[in-house]
Amino acid sequence: MANILVFDTNSVSRRFVVALLRNHGNSVRDVGDAAEALTLVREECPDLMIVDIAAPDMDGCRFVVQMRCEPGLPQPRVLMRAAAGVEAEARALAHAFGASFVVKPTNPELLLATVSATLGEPAPPQRGPPADRRSAETLVQPIARLLRRVAERSAQLEVARTALDLEIKKRIWAEHDLMHATQRLHDQAVRDSVTGLYNRRFLEESLAREVSRARRYGHTLALMMFDVDHFREFNDTLGHSAGDAILKSVGECMLSLSRGEDLVARHGGDEFALMMVNASREIVRQRAELIRQRARSLEIGGNYQQLGPVTLSVGIALFPDHGDGAQAVLKAADEALLRSKQAGRNRVAA
Repeated sequence: MANILVFDTNSVSRRFVVALLRNHGNSVRDVGDAAEALTLVREECPDLMIVDIAAPDMDGCRFVVQMRCEPGLPQPRVLMRAAAGVEAEARALAHAFGASFVVKPTNPELLLATVSATLGEPAPPQRGPPADRRSAETLVQPIARLLRRVAERSAQLEVARTALDLEIKKRIWAEHDLMHATQRLHDQAVRDSVTGLYNRRFLEESLAREVSRARRYGHTLALMMFDVDHFREFNDTLGHSAGDAILKSVGECMLSLSRGEDLVARHGGDEFALMMVNASREIVRQRAELIRQRARSLEIGGNYQQLGPVTLSVGIALFPDHGDGAQAVLKAADEALLRSKQAGRNRVAA
């Protein structure tokens, strides 16, 4: 077990080193004052002295000079620490003093390894005051002042970097909020406020885009138009709230029975649309029938009396069979829907 003294004016850094060394079985004292540190060296004869080179009241360089030059003072091994910004100069000074060196903050494994290696070296011999003590201090002082200035500048740069990081985060948060606000505005522009489905504008824009893609790649495109039978009677008899409940339930029903790549929209009033890309005529017909049948079994109530049964009339048009453009396909689907209603409603027409 080694007897170690830690001299560092930074209490947080000092506590980290002390805890680490104590956890590995060492006897550790710590101090933040240079005069007290010298007193402890005299009284306790530590095996190792860990010194912060850039201590403000007495820099590590002057401290080591004073410790080395005091007659009869026990001479512990020395491990110097300094910030990365002054590593080259601090490492050279440590070497000149016959001391080990590590950068601070230090990786725990590296610090333990350096402490172990330093403790394995012979302890410096005790010596009397050298004839050139004054010249040694004269040499050290300007270097130490330079180290302190560099360390202070590094600390200032760290504060500036932290402030810059905070400003960058604020801008990222602002951009994130702006992006979400833009997305909300976009949703408001393309979504129906009652059902949450896409609106007529988005449907027609998407239909034109998908028709162009279908023409380019040679695949099919189907458009189904749905109309809630006798919807005006529900509205007039039970009120708009009941009508909205029916529209929401039909929209949810259509969404639940559509594929991920399909587009479900409220075309307006009591009309809905379902666009299916690259689906066969048979699949489209089956999907229309499934939605029609499932809508009839919807249970719509809530705060109202039980509403329904709800039936749907459906018209189907396909590109390129029923039109060579988006508007032609839309017109063909509307005409098919009209035929379904004229034939008695609650049916699918193509």
